[in-house]
Amino acid sequence: MGIKAIIIDDEQNGRENLRGAIEKFCPEIEVMAEAGSAISGIEAIQEHNPDLVFLDIEMPGGNGFKVLEFFDRPKFGVIFVTAYDQYAIQAIRFSAIDYLLKPLNVIDLKNAVDRFIHRQKEQTELLLSQFKQNNSRQTANKKIALPTTDKIEFHEIKTILRCEGEINYTNFHFTNGSKLLISKTLAEFEEILEPYGFVRTHKTHMVNLQHVKTFNKADGCSLTLTNGTSVPVSRRRKMYVLEKLKPQELSF
Repeated sequence: MGIKAIIIDDEQNGRENLRGAIEKFCPEIEVMAEAGSAISGIEAIQEHNPDLVFLDIEMPGGNGFKVLEFFDRPKFGVIFVTAYDQYAIQAIRFSAIDYLLKPLNVIDLKNAVDRFIHRQKEQTELLLSQFKQNNSRQTANKKIALPTTDKIEFHEIKTILRCEGEINYTNFHFTNGSKLLISKTLAEFEEILEPYGFVRTHKTHMVNLQHVKTFNKADGCSLTLTNGTSVPVSRRRKMYVLEKLKPQELSF
């Protein structure tokens, strides 16, 4: 038997389209059941014990996140299926969990399934566990999942000093002096990390504003970080970076 899957989506057309695409393009997956709400989805998971759940976010009777919260240690993988919702997607991407946007794109579906197949079961459980923690803790303690070829590392965002782009890779530099190379572009991480105090200073550099020590005007512009590292600021981004560095006004 192949990979047992369940589709949980309150829209019948959505379920039918997804099932049809899976049957046509992902023959290794067997859809065991469909559910139209969070409650019936939980019941279907309990009954069929799937390997993989295609999970909508906004549904009657509780969203997809509530489905995951019901299970202390989910033993199944998850691919979220959602209409565009920036906040929800931000939470998902922070934990390196796959998602599909509606309307469904077949290439995205195949890529997400391939990643699930090649990801070890233990890694899937770690990602889901971290996702649940990220959605129940304060931003200051939020962790980001950084998957490499053979492992997944979880780091608190406050320990990230800076990120440096290298074509299709991003090199993470941490406050303890360690580094980690991830096979995603700097632009992808900019979208994820910018709401948490990171700023793109240059086409190949992004810094955590918590770790900026000085803004240097001489010899072009640059930032000096708390560990002494100098990071360039491009002329095009100078005013944007300065605006981000302004102390927030206090209201009394």
